[in-house]
Amino acid sequence: MDHTIRWAKKEDCKELGKIHTKSWQMAYKNIIPDEILKRLNPTKRAEYFQNSLEQGTEKTGVIKVDDKIIGFITIGECRDDDYKSETGEIWGMYLLPDYWRQGYGKALISWGIEKLKEKGYRKATLWVLEKSKGPRKFYERMGFIEEGKVNQIEIGKKLNKVRYIKKLI
Repeated sequence: MDHTIRWAKKEDCKELGKIHTKSWQMAYKNIIPDEILKRLNPTKRAEYFQNSLEQGTEKTGVIKVDDKIIGFITIGECRDDDYKSETGEIWGMYLLPDYWRQGYGKALISWGIEKLKEKGYRKATLWVLEKSKGPRKFYERMGFIEEGKVNQIEIGKKLNKVRYIKKLI
């Protein structure tokens, strides 16, 4: 499991768009309608990452294996109104499906948590789709606790997402 993790650069955006698209299409199959997943566009996702890197509103770390980017984690200040500035957030974490369940997700989330600690955050939150059983179990193994807050979103149909929290210090 030899890997490196570093902050994303502009030249990574195309790969980030591909990873985000492929991961969504596999992870959310049978949760998000197929017609939505089929329309996902890696180029548009790459543009999103390009813009966010330029604006500096969030930070994205990439994990590389054999000089290939296989996943990423995006972190920043918690966007929820009920948490103050001492709380960071894992905005998203995705790996190429071929690299799932091999320890890379654990390495990536551990790296992200360390970066949040370095920024002085005392807690971290994340949101996950309620029906995403595998990711929910993963976050629980990583020490996150479902806190009971649920938000409804619309991605081709109404879906619930649940919030998890973890004390960092």
